[in-house]
Amino acid sequence: MSTAAFQTETLPLDASLFEGGGQVIRICIGLRAKREDPGLKPQHVSGLKLVQNIFQADLQGGIARSKEIYFKPNEVNNSINTFIADTQTAGITLLIQISLPPLLFSAPPPKSKLFLPPRSKKVILKGGSAVNAAPPIDFLTEIFKPIVEREFGLNFDVSIIRRGYYPRGGGEVELRVDPIVEKSLKPSNLVERGKIVKFGKQIVESATKILTEAALFELESIQFDIEINTERYNTCKGSDILLWAETSSGCLISGHALSDKKRSPEEIGRRAAEELIRNIKHGGCVDEYLQDQLIMFMALAEGKSNLVSGPITSHTRAAIHFVEVMSGVKFCIKKLDSFESNVQGDKSEDGNLYLIECEGIGLKISKQL
Repeated sequence: MSTAAFQTETLPLDASLFEGGGQVIRICIGLRAKREDPGLKPQHVSGLKLVQNIFQADLQGGIARSKEIYFKPNEVNNSINTFIADTQTAGITLLIQISLPPLLFSAPPPKSKLFLPPRSKKVILKGGSAVNAAPPIDFLTEIFKPIVEREFGLNFDVSIIRRGYYPRGGGEVELRVDPIVEKSLKPSNLVERGKIVKFGKQIVESATKILTEAALFELESIQFDIEINTERYNTCKGSDILLWAETSSGCLISGHALSDKKRSPEEIGRRAAEELIRNIKHGGCVDEYLQDQLIMFMALAEGKSNLVSGPITSHTRAAIHFVEVMSGVKFCIKKLDSFESNVQGDKSEDGNLYLIECEGIGLKISKQL
């Protein structure tokens, strides 16, 4: 499907469905509702403003605490190649999630078969590199990026300039995206988990030894040889740990924990290890955090994508609902015993494996006629 195939009428979206969090905005520039403090938060406004600048969009209601917005994208802003967004102390990865898809399709249509490749788009993102209720930046570089580049054919780079933690923030990340022209994303086929071949670890803190020992103690129950890659940073105040397992088929499964004043370093390391173990035991090809982040790319790809995962999360159900509304694609979720479930009605149980299928629309930037 070319970009010209999209209709231009207004599409109302009810953000009170499912969890109603900021994920709705990241998927379809919707709204955040059904929360204890409904409406836009400053970080959501930052994301909206960023995409508004990319598309030179008309935006109404794009202010903090707003419960209704109007967003109409126009032509991509190709007069500049560098955009800036600042969430203050909120998660930088949330800004990457909202800006990556539009940047992938931000190149102007080629006017002939002989054209120069489009210039990379750069986004300077400021805020927290690891915060509550958001994937850390290391998840994006170590888990998300390798998977989506290999499976869907994306090409982007993430450079961590400076790390930052709540309440000070101050982190800075540079995102560079190569726009896609004259081709679509390829479909993914994540259906074979394979055997675990090694573990990786990224620690950002001042108590490396304690966190490492706590995490490894929990991982001993899995009975695998452990290969650890540790990188230590002393330039920021705050700590978090990301553990991941790599399988023989190239799957990456993770567990993460963020420090706070109420928990000891030992407990933080143990929580990350327990989360990793939980994601390993369900037998799926992705962890609970990567699961919903692949839904949009499955819908945009050309052809049928398949994903075997553990229990379907509420974030994934929300992603499927809004992506179906926006793109017209249909997802199918099956238990591995071939039982077909209703996306909105059926609830997964721990220990079950599911196959998520989608025939993508094959979105691409086509040559001007």
